[in-house]
Amino acid sequence: MILVGYLNRHPKTDDYDKYLHDIDAGKQSIKNVPKPPSFLDAGTAMLMVGRSGHGKTKEVDKILSCLDLKHHFHPPSEETGWRRVPQVLWIKVFIKSTSSKRPFLLSIINAIDEKLGSNLASRLPSATVGDEIIYVIKMCRMVGLGMIVVDDVQFVLNANKTKDAKKLTNEFLEDLYNDLGIPMFFIGTPEVTDLFSEKDQPEQTERRLISDGLFRVQDYTSDSATWKELVKATMLNFLGLKRDWLTDKLESMLFYYCDGNVSKLKRLTEFLLIQKEKPTKANLPESIYRAHCETHIRSESIKPKLKIKLEDSTHERTEKPVEDTVTKKAAEPLPLDPKLQVRNERVKALIKQDMEVE
Repeated sequence: MILVGYLNRHPKTDDYDKYLHDIDAGKQSIKNVPKPPSFLDAGTAMLMVGRSGHGKTKEVDKILSCLDLKHHFHPPSEETGWRRVPQVLWIKVFIKSTSSKRPFLLSIINAIDEKLGSNLASRLPSATVGDEIIYVIKMCRMVGLGMIVVDDVQFVLNANKTKDAKKLTNEFLEDLYNDLGIPMFFIGTPEVTDLFSEKDQPEQTERRLISDGLFRVQDYTSDSATWKELVKATMLNFLGLKRDWLTDKLESMLFYYCDGNVSKLKRLTEFLLIQKEKPTKANLPESIYRAHCETHIRSESIKPKLKIKLEDSTHERTEKPVEDTVTKKAAEPLPLDPKLQVRNERVKALIKQDMEVE
């Protein structure tokens, strides 16, 4: 996408570069800057869709980290008009508010500043939205931006048009996409595709957002080798359960409550880790269901309780110790092994750093 975007634009021509520097010197008005003469296409776009918490953002971040290039400048040469030209391969921004376009435009400039160590955001005009847009377009071209990654795009897409010029809408994203000519990679939840099917949604919205492809991140299936390894790692290595407890019944129960979603499995594991009650084979089903209920905000997301026992009654009778009626006392929680407690504290610290999965 980045390569095709550069081939379509080639904004770093000598004459265009001269326009931009004339603006900085006050010799030209920013409104008079034309598009690069070799602007061949509006750009390309791809949409990545997946349920919240399935790791979309982290997957994209890992790929982008392979292309991370900070403080990169092309040395003065005949090709650059004898100017020291910066180049930013990509930036990533989030949709945090749709009430105003300014925060989104400012986030683009801030992302460029972070890459170059510059202070372009301080010069963002505040007179009109139009001036802000022109400034952002100019800066993106000036730094040779290769791609913009937009996360949480589902918050901005809607089928209802608005006359409020300050609001961030899908129509605005389309216009910016056309004017910039820079490839845009959108990340969103399945609500994005639901919006495409609404009768009032313009057809060009879908066409432009997925002009270069639609990539769906599917949840894991119950027989997925990756899912089974994740369950094994969390139950045995994190919770410290005995290996013979990890039966097909327990795996089925975890898949039922987590729906093959990594984030749900992590939240459930974290809840079980911080409980004072030591997990046993008998209380594990109840503990897992309680963790499922406590880690969901919306009540409609809570599933009915599964009635599954991880051990049969015969096994319970043979394993249950004979109580002395004379010394019988109220049941008390067993003390936690010091080594296990140290390990749990270390695991909780690691989970706290790694629990944010988008």
